[in-house]
Amino acid sequence: MSRYRVSARVHGLLSRTAWFLWYVAVLLIPLFLTWHVIAADTTPGEAVTLSAGLVGYSALVVAVALPARLPWLIASFGIETVLAVHRLIALVAVVLVLVHLVAVLIVDPRGLSILDLAHTTWAARAAGTSTVALVLVVVLALRRPGRQPRYEGWRLVHNGLVAVVLVTAWLHVWWLRHLVSDVLVAAWFVVSGLLLVCLAVRRWIWLPVRARRFAYVVQSVRAVPGDGVTLVIQADGHPGLPFEAGQFVWLKIGSTPFVFEEHPFSIASSAAHPDRIEFTIKALGDFTELLVGLRPGRRVFLDGPYGGFTIEGLDDVPGFVFIAAGVGITPLLSMLRTLADRADRRRVWLIISARTQRDLMLVPEVEQLRGQLNLKVIPVVSAPEPGWTGLTGRIGRSLLGRNLPRRPHRLHYFICGPTPMVTSVSHDLAALGVPHRRIHTERFGSV
Repeated sequence: MSRYRVSARVHGLLSRTAWFLWYVAVLLIPLFLTWHVIAADTTPGEAVTLSAGLVGYSALVVAVALPARLPWLIASFGIETVLAVHRLIALVAVVLVLVHLVAVLIVDPRGLSILDLAHTTWAARAAGTSTVALVLVVVLALRRPGRQPRYEGWRLVHNGLVAVVLVTAWLHVWWLRHLVSDVLVAAWFVVSGLLLVCLAVRRWIWLPVRARRFAYVVQSVRAVPGDGVTLVIQADGHPGLPFEAGQFVWLKIGSTPFVFEEHPFSIASSAAHPDRIEFTIKALGDFTELLVGLRPGRRVFLDGPYGGFTIEGLDDVPGFVFIAAGVGITPLLSMLRTLADRADRRRVWLIISARTQRDLMLVPEVEQLRGQLNLKVIPVVSAPEPGWTGLTGRIGRSLLGRNLPRRPHRLHYFICGPTPMVTSVSHDLAALGVPHRRIHTERFGSV
C-alpha cells in the first residue's frame, strides 16, 4: 500500500493526548521564557505586556497549525473538532494581543504617540499592521455566516490576512532586540518561524505537487434523485490514491493542482478500488454547476485522504449502525460498498432520513448491495407524500429504541449529516446506553 495511507484507527486516546500536550507546550513555553528574560526590576505592567504578547504570538502559531491539513491530527480528532478548536484558539490570540496592546499603551512612556506609524519604530509599525490585520480576520470570520460571501473569495482574503498577521507579528518580536537577545527566546522564535514556513510549503507546494502525481480524469457525471450529482473519476496513469471507507478529499478542478478553488467531499465508492472514485454531491452553489458541466476526460486533482470517520480497525465489532440525513449517506455508502467487496456478513443497520421520499438519496445504490450484505435499511421521512408506507418523523430516541437490536451497546454507530441532527442523535444514542467511544460522527458545514 501507499506510504501516504493514514489509518484513523491507530489514532486513539494516546494520540489525542500527545497532540493536546504538544499544543499546550507550544502555548506555554513562551510564558516560561518570558519569566526567564524578565529582569529583577521589571514592573508588573511590563511583565503583563511581555507575557500577553509572547503567548498571544504562540496562540497564533497554534491557530495556523491546526487547519494545516495534517492527516494524523484530523484522523485523531475529526475535521469538525480541529476547526472548532482553531476558531477558539484564534479568539484567544486576539484577546491576548489586545491585552498586550493596551498594556503597552499604559506602560510605554510614549503613550498614544506609539500609534503614529509615520514617526515610530519599525517594531511598532509591524505590531500595528499585525493587529489591524488580525482584527480584520476576526471581523470577516464573524460576519461570514450572515453575509454568506462566495467561499473562494472569502478564503483568499482570510488566508492573505493571516499571512500578514504572522509575518508582521514575527518581525515585531524580532525587531524588539531586547527580547531575542536572550538565546532561548531567539531560538524559540527561529523555530516557530521555521515551523510556519514548513507548514506553508507543505500546504501550498508539496500537497499540490503530490496531487498532480495522483491526477484523475472524469469518467461520468450524472444526476441522481434527491437533487444530487454523482461524479465518477478514474486514476490517470497510476493505481489510485489509497483511502479508507468514510474518508474525504478536497477536489480541485483546473489545468493545474495549484488552483486556489477546492471543495471537500466524502468518497462514496469502495476503498477496495481506489483507481475508481465516486462522489455524490448535493446540488448547491456555483461549484455544483461547474461539476455538472464537466465532460469525460477532464483532469481533476485530489488532496487527501483525510478523516477518522472510518470502519477500519473494527474487525472485532459484531455489527454497525449507519445513520444519515440527506447527502450524509455518501461516506456510509463507501463503507457499505467496502464491506460488500470484502464479503463481510456482519449485521448492518442503515437508517436514512430526508424530508420526503423523493429526497432520499442513493437508495438504488443501497438496494444493489442488499444481496451482498446482511443489511437492514430503515428509511424515514419527515414530510411524507401520498403513497409513503414507511416510517415518518425524525430520527430520535423513540425511533432508535424500536429499531435497534436488544443490546445496542455492543455495536459501533456512524452518524453523518447536518450538525443539529448529528448532535441530537448522538445524545439519543448515549441515552440508550451506547458508550461515547462507539459513536462516530461527521458533520456538514464544518469546513
